[in-house]
Amino acid sequence: MHILDTLKERGFLKQVTFEDDLYKAFDEGMVTFYTGFYPTADSLTIGHYIPIMAMAHMQRAGHRPIALMGAGTAMVGDPSGKTDMRRMLTVEQIDQNAAKIKKQMEKFLDFDPEKPNGAILANNADWLRHLNYVEFLRDVGSMFSVNRMLTAE
Repeated sequence: MHILDTLKERGFLKQVTFEDDLYKAFDEGMVTFYTGFYPTADSLTIGHYIPIMAMAHMQRAGHRPIALMGAGTAMVGDPSGKTDMRRMLTVEQIDQNAAKIKKQMEKFLDFDPEKPNGAILANNADWLRHLNYVEFLRDVGSMFSVNRMLTAE
């Protein structure tokens, strides 16, 4: 069965744009795809389970998943509500959470770098923590909701 049909059958896909082109891309060879995760807690939640299982199905079908860990953007905080201040975690807490989440992901995804479709864990902290922008967002951005920041000029 085609991987897209499997994902549809299992309820992972509701709507697809350019469906014929997507089938063609998957038929032409390995597709690399990503899903993002924020390490604001030390464990995966049920909300993480659905994208991880979709990633597992796609990897088993020969495609390469990238789990993008948002440890850099997690420095800005975790919005608990539209008006509440974001809960700030230390760099150490964020890194510990990321390590624990990766360990849990390893139960579902194969991170073997020797395999052509071995999963990759990319961490945006590797490039964002070196920018002053993250410090700015951490200090000033915590005063605004994500929606407000996205609509700001």
